[in-house]
Amino acid sequence: MCSKTNAQYYRGKLLKHINKNLHEEDFKSRNTYGCTGFIRDRILTFPITFLFITQLLQRSIQRELNSFFGKISDSDYSIQKVTKGALTQARAKLKYNGFIELSDSSVEIFYTDAPYLAWDKHRVLACDGSTLQLPNSKSIAEEFGVSEFGPKADAKHSLARISLVYDVFNLVTLNAKIAPFKTHETTLLKQQLTEIKFKENDLLLLDRGYPSIALLYELQQRKLDFCVRLKDNWWNEVNQMLESGQTDKLITFTLPKKDLELQAKFNTSHHTVSARLVVIELENGIKEILCTSLIDDSYTLEDLKWLYHKRWNIEEAYKLFKQRANIESFSGKTALSVKQDFYAAIFMMNMCAIMSFPIEQKVREQSKQNPHQHPKQINRTNALALMNESIVGVFVKKKIKNFLKTLDHILHKTIEIVRPNRKEPRNHKIKKPKPMNYKIL
Repeated sequence: MCSKTNAQYYRGKLLKHINKNLHEEDFKSRNTYGCTGFIRDRILTFPITFLFITQLLQRSIQRELNSFFGKISDSDYSIQKVTKGALTQARAKLKYNGFIELSDSSVEIFYTDAPYLAWDKHRVLACDGSTLQLPNSKSIAEEFGVSEFGPKADAKHSLARISLVYDVFNLVTLNAKIAPFKTHETTLLKQQLTEIKFKENDLLLLDRGYPSIALLYELQQRKLDFCVRLKDNWWNEVNQMLESGQTDKLITFTLPKKDLELQAKFNTSHHTVSARLVVIELENGIKEILCTSLIDDSYTLEDLKWLYHKRWNIEEAYKLFKQRANIESFSGKTALSVKQDFYAAIFMMNMCAIMSFPIEQKVREQSKQNPHQHPKQINRTNALALMNESIVGVFVKKKIKNFLKTLDHILHKTIEIVRPNRKEPRNHKIKKPKPMNYKIL
């Protein structure tokens, strides 16, 4: 369990790191377009504009502006002078990369200083993709393309393909990508594999839309363990195994000739993949085939079944991202604003996960000590709202110590009972994206 002292140390270190970067000239220059961005003494400074975008906007822009600047009422800012137009001009100078940089460095601090969770020494990661509906505008259409939908394919919309690599135990996002809808999820994953600083014994969970022999080969060459679900008709070996009634088998894949360039990429003479096929049966009687690099028979079928089920946590992350953070209610109609909103939401979700981690651990330990009671967890929607509300106090008024003193107390109030035996998502009503006529252009 994470001690209070240690928790205060790494969380304080994280907040000071973010605050330092927001007010540092080097960080500002790296994440500003042009040499004239934010050089004048304006209300919407670089840190103020940056922080405002992290607010996961739910209402009209002007109301959000008034609310945000109302929180800094002890400053010299005049709410009346902060308009949508001023914000539009300010954010046009701001690169989206800054949100990625701070999110990545926050995650690095967490894994360096916090007693993060692992399974049998494995940091368990999952990758999955999804789509986002985007506002209709020329800028977005040029960047993300336009797809036709409907029975007669006469409804044109811009969609984005997104991909997350997510730690299913520690609930942090190691890497996120947003790309045109026509980009394949596997293409995004391969990009992410080159960008993530993997640790020894990292393990990747993948659903059945990802596997190919080339991808499994690449994972093996990168020394990444894996556990992936296969389609029933993915390979003759899979069909034969199902027909034979076998439930556990060691196999060898041979890299197809069309993918032999991967050998040169990794400078190796090996062109095979050693793996293990297992058949697991779900509670409803459906059988699934898993392919894993965990060939040691000390990992039982029940172990692998339990492990793969943890992939569900990335589905919960997407639910938080889409429904709770309300990401599809974008605050602008440009490709830049879409990317700003996307990566700002990832940054805030990571902040929430990292700052909540010690309380999450304490709640888990208490549940273990009281096995006859329903397990409990932090309500992540409320925790995310807390992070949102605290931004001004922490990074504008710089009340870091005050925030850390009250954080755990407030987070305890978000604890809720975990619904037992829940295996399927709640039937949430899908929210339609808000019209953009009141949003910034």
